[in-house]
Amino acid sequence: MICFFLLFVMFLVSSCSNTDFDYSSLHAYFVFDNGQHQNATLQSALNPLSPGVFCRVSEGQEGTVTYFYFESNEGLSTKQKANADDMRRTRAIGLYNKTGIIVGYGNLSSPAILYAFDSQCPNCYAQTNMLNNKLVFTSNGIVSCSRCKRQYNLNNNGLCINAEGKKLIKYRATCTNPLGILSVNN
Repeated sequence: MICFFLLFVMFLVSSCSNTDFDYSSLHAYFVFDNGQHQNATLQSALNPLSPGVFCRVSEGQEGTVTYFYFESNEGLSTKQKANADDMRRTRAIGLYNKTGIIVGYGNLSSPAILYAFDSQCPNCYAQTNMLNNKLVFTSNGIVSCSRCKRQYNLNNNGLCINAEGKKLIKYRATCTNPLGILSVNN
């Protein structure tokens, strides 16, 4: 009986990992079928064979039409009209569906890891509780905040690299292939 109890306790302890706490508890949900849309900007970021390319995805309205906007750290920028399937899906693209998400494969591990981060500065959000500090792509997988001047490394789990501070808000992400289905959630 004692052996069974010890085995059970060891199972419980080993089943918890630090990666469970690596992801945000904030709600995020985005599913995008790039097989239907074939968006080249997003496709470049979803290729595990070209790590270090990241793409910001956000949503907006032009008149009564919903669009998805894609912007990469390589200077590509495109927009895609939401189709009927997209409109049927509930979306929460970043904090309160305002800031967008940044997705891409990091270049510091092999095999490359698919990351999904919120596009909002986590430190400014924690200080002000306002969603007006959208991160800006600089170079080599680095994003920066124009308000607090912090920089974050997208290739290294969103760590703040030039000051004390929180790392980027991270979401779970999967992708079937560059022209497949991207799914981001928490």
